[in-house]
Amino acid sequence: MKKTIVENDDARDASLRVSKRVRDSLKAAAAVMGRPLYDVTNEAINDYLSGLKLGDPLAAIRRGGRSRKAA
Repeated sequence: MKKTIVENDDARDASLRVSKRVRDSLKAAAAVMGRPLYDVTNEAINDYLSGLKLGDPLAAIRRGGRSRKAA
């Protein structure tokens, strides 16, 4: 049982290291461009989200919930 806790901690530590690295990169990019950090961060988030292949999350709402077939 302790092994899984250690593995989870390792994954969490790795996640935090990546997050810190990304945050530091965004701060550096903002400083080099002379722009506010939130602008650069928002652009990075929008670029990331635009690259994801997501379906239309509102499609089911537009259909009025008719996506499920009656059994």
